[in-house]
Amino acid sequence: MKVESGFANLIAPCSIKDFFQTYWEAQILYLPRNDASFYQDVLSPDDIDLLLQNKALLADYNNFRLVDQGNKLGIEVWCDRHPKSQQYFINNDKLYELLHQGLTLTINGAHKKIPKLRQFCSALECELKFKLRTNLYITPPQAQGLAPHYDEHDVFILQITGTKEWRLYHSPIELPSHLRDENIGRHALAEPELTVTLQPGDLLYIPRGIVHQAISQASTSIHASLGLYPTFAYELLEELVTSAQADPAFRQAVPHGFATKEEQQAFYEHFQVLSQSLVSQMKTEELVERKYEVFRCDRKSEDQGRFRDLINLPRLNLESIVARRPNILYKVETQATQVCLQFYQKSLTFPRFLEPSLMDLIESKSLAIKNITGLINDNGRLSLSKALIKEGFLIIQEIMPASSP
Repeated sequence: MKVESGFANLIAPCSIKDFFQTYWEAQILYLPRNDASFYQDVLSPDDIDLLLQNKALLADYNNFRLVDQGNKLGIEVWCDRHPKSQQYFINNDKLYELLHQGLTLTINGAHKKIPKLRQFCSALECELKFKLRTNLYITPPQAQGLAPHYDEHDVFILQITGTKEWRLYHSPIELPSHLRDENIGRHALAEPELTVTLQPGDLLYIPRGIVHQAISQASTSIHASLGLYPTFAYELLEELVTSAQADPAFRQAVPHGFATKEEQQAFYEHFQVLSQSLVSQMKTEELVERKYEVFRCDRKSEDQGRFRDLINLPRLNLESIVARRPNILYKVETQATQVCLQFYQKSLTFPRFLEPSLMDLIESKSLAIKNITGLINDNGRLSLSKALIKEGFLIIQEIMPASSP
């Protein structure tokens, strides 16, 4: 079975219902698959090889690191410093020498660097409606890159090539947040509660807070760590704070040093009433929707095939077939005289009479431009399609020969 996109494929044969009812934030899930090609449409060693051929890879904590047992190697040891910019760039000869010596290379934010991986993660984000982050770990044989630790986010481990033994322990703190435990890394380790060896194609889900460590086996191991970053319940309170700031009553200063006890008590009681009123008036679904809107607007544009569309745009005709760009999140708002299409950080406004035509293009899996309905002529159909292609909302699926007049 090959993963193309979709959360159901990622966790197969576990069902989505079973995952969220049984494992989500609660239990480890280990899925052996006996299928080394399972992730070939997501990531392969060739993709990493192509990435590392780049002679201008910037090395810093947010990009690439070399580590051994959790100890980070200084970039001055394996990188070259540009004389003008003073930035460090990877020296491949030094990098491969250190890999042969047993150090682990971590590629942070790999979904930003490898297009195939980005498309996979983007599709998952659309389904899950929250952000993902993917780091890659390239570990030589019989080596351990990171010391025992726990993460503050849930992770899926995708074993790409090689084998790696994972030892999973207790959880010293229940559902940790980004407020880090001061004792992280110092918790005493008992015997592992679970030990598994991941083969290529296997999947391991680790809820946040579970201490773990991993050691490569007889060959170089590559695994992708897919970090999950949903909105947590406490973050909804941040939206209440935003609402409170809009109310002058909440913008009052708290009692000062010269305030009497009576004045202090009066403030406490008044604030209690204000807070309870704010909470009672605000609907939870509205708070969740606000967070989702932030996520939707923060997404980066999907650009696969966009340069090809730029080249082919002058050839667009009524016979051509267009489609909504995959993995795009959008919102349509209809007003009295206009309709607004929002996606990424863009907001496109059209006259209200174009709404049926616009919805044709949005809702159809693919559509010949000549078949766009609504109060619009052929020139309008072409104009609307071109505008949405230029903005990156539509893609050109096929340029068909223009029909004879």
